[in-house]
Amino acid sequence: MRFCKIILSIWLMTATTAVMADNVFGTAERPDPAAEKIVVNTTPSEVYDAKNLDFAKLTDIEVLDNGRLWASVLGGGENEKGFLLLAYSDNGGKAWRMPVGVIDPHDATLKAPRSANHGKLWLSPKGELWYFYTVSMFYFDGRGSLFATVCRNPESDSPTWSDPVHMGAGICSGKPVVHPANGNWILPVSLWGRDIIGYEGRRWIMSAQKGHKWNSPYADAYHEFDNKRGSGVYVSSDEGATWSEHLGAVKTPSHVQHRYPNPTLYVNQKGGITMVTRSANTSWAYASWSDNGTSWSPNAWTWVPAPDQNMVVTALSDGKLMMVRNGRFDQPLYWLPEKMYVYLSDDNASTWYGGLRLSSDNVSLDPCVAQGKDGKIYIAYTSDIFGKSEIRLVTTSVSEIDGASAELITDASNISAILPAGKVASRADAELKALQTSRKSWGKEQLRVATYNIQYPTRWNERLEPLIKTLEKYDFDVFGAQEPFMPQIEDMMEHIGDRYAWVGSCITGNDNTRNRHFNPIFYKKERLELLDWDTIWFTDKPGESGYGAYSARLLSWALFRDKKTDKQFYLFNSHFDHLGPEAKVAAAHILVQAVREVAKGMPALCTGDFNSDEHSAPYKTILASQFLNDAFTAVAEPVNGIYPSGSGYREPKPGNSTHIDHIFFTPNAVRINYWQLVIDGFGGMWGSDHLPIYVDCRIAN
Repeated sequence: MRFCKIILSIWLMTATTAVMADNVFGTAERPDPAAEKIVVNTTPSEVYDAKNLDFAKLTDIEVLDNGRLWASVLGGGENEKGFLLLAYSDNGGKAWRMPVGVIDPHDATLKAPRSANHGKLWLSPKGELWYFYTVSMFYFDGRGSLFATVCRNPESDSPTWSDPVHMGAGICSGKPVVHPANGNWILPVSLWGRDIIGYEGRRWIMSAQKGHKWNSPYADAYHEFDNKRGSGVYVSSDEGATWSEHLGAVKTPSHVQHRYPNPTLYVNQKGGITMVTRSANTSWAYASWSDNGTSWSPNAWTWVPAPDQNMVVTALSDGKLMMVRNGRFDQPLYWLPEKMYVYLSDDNASTWYGGLRLSSDNVSLDPCVAQGKDGKIYIAYTSDIFGKSEIRLVTTSVSEIDGASAELITDASNISAILPAGKVASRADAELKALQTSRKSWGKEQLRVATYNIQYPTRWNERLEPLIKTLEKYDFDVFGAQEPFMPQIEDMMEHIGDRYAWVGSCITGNDNTRNRHFNPIFYKKERLELLDWDTIWFTDKPGESGYGAYSARLLSWALFRDKKTDKQFYLFNSHFDHLGPEAKVAAAHILVQAVREVAKGMPALCTGDFNSDEHSAPYKTILASQFLNDAFTAVAEPVNGIYPSGSGYREPKPGNSTHIDHIFFTPNAVRINYWQLVIDGFGGMWGSDHLPIYVDCRIAN
């Protein structure tokens, strides 16, 4: 096999990008570090043993004709620390040799970190095990270097791998397929959008939500690839000896193109190829072609309601199609990676049946699929990547999936653990124990924290005076506000600017900031010192709606030092969407993860108009975090708790009412002493259609 031969067009592309890299982090001796070959280390040290990993995520599985299972695992993290490990099992996944190979691109002599990610395994028709993966500077440098290496003795006790070949640019996202008409090998590859270049790693459940303070040195590199970003393929007509690049060959919607599409392929039941590519908004998209893979149907997109998570559609040996995805067809969610199901189709994806449940976990991610020569189906996934992470393997069959019933919630019968992820689980346990048992030194001074939806300028001339009088009477030390426009904030500051300062962002990002609302945090300058603040978006891109939301929404956070007690605490201020149920659940998960990752166990309070009452899924999601409680339930006698938090400018009336405005807190480091919903009006008018809620609390170290 002429494995080392690369076609001229790819060689020229590589040479061009090397010059660009030299202007970033290369040297004269090493102009393009991301394009350097890194051989598979088949004698790795104990540093790479599973028990020593503090991060582990499955990237793919494959099964040989003799039944041996292979697995690819990402270690280090979905960031600049990433490296790849290979493992195999000869007893159906009950025990694993791990690792039998390592691709670790880290090099202390380089000027910037270099990572390896997205390893994909594929058993070719010739019985060779191929391994495709991507190397980048940092986590993603705007290009990515796609590599391939081949194991010609994958059934051996001592498998060996060829020197890797640099194929070109791109992120490997799925296994190749063989075109049934011409025998071409077609590998799905994406080229992520420029929005991801500044991403520092998996810090949020949705990766691009953080307002970036760090600007990647590659932020302006590789513009020559901008017209190829999105979904594409590499095609080989000579069994992998050479590959032709077709990046951007598939017309990709712009909101997907600018983020991180992860396309996969399957042979459809009409004899062509279908691509399934991840959307960065609220669904999935299909695109098909009918020739050799280089030309795609330009208008073949079909939107499928599904969570914004990776899923797999593959053709089985009996001709049926199999889909593995988060969420049921009859209960569409647009973001939540909760529960994983497998379905079958025998009419070319027109309808799906089955519904075998593979996982009932709150977070189950990135399914990988392989089918053995004997018909056995292997499905693996990573469970709860943010907590007690575990890589799991399900062994099933067409008959078990066929006999499943989504209505009866049929569970898979054979689920086992590939890898308990070592230190990941112990780290989560230690973190929770530390939060619950840490010694505390409580501040002696009470702090008054409030949430107040001020609403947009409706009847503003009537409302401004009652609002100011409310603030003067109750004298909040800090309060999270929702919905005011800039002119309203300016009017407020004319009255309270001698005592208060504020921080916050407009939901439009940097455009039309006077015509849309803000999510500000107001604080007393004499009492509190602002140490830091930032914005996290509840949408795909700043200023745009997503996940079924009516409009763009965001989360503001600020770190303060109390000058009276010298205690530091975080305030997170949210405004959830008022219409989209999936958007609210997504926002709840982002809030929980933001508190976990930003506050890191420090005292935190969360104010907001959550547009969700105590019986709703978003509210329950927040409490399910185990480190956030509702301040309303923390006091024996909440004042005016039987009033609703929304009055609509009318005299509040008591009743068995629920609230859509809440204050959550971290009980390990915040003590709630008092809770009140303010029902006062002034001259028959109230400052907003919402009523403010405040708490008196003490902050610990």
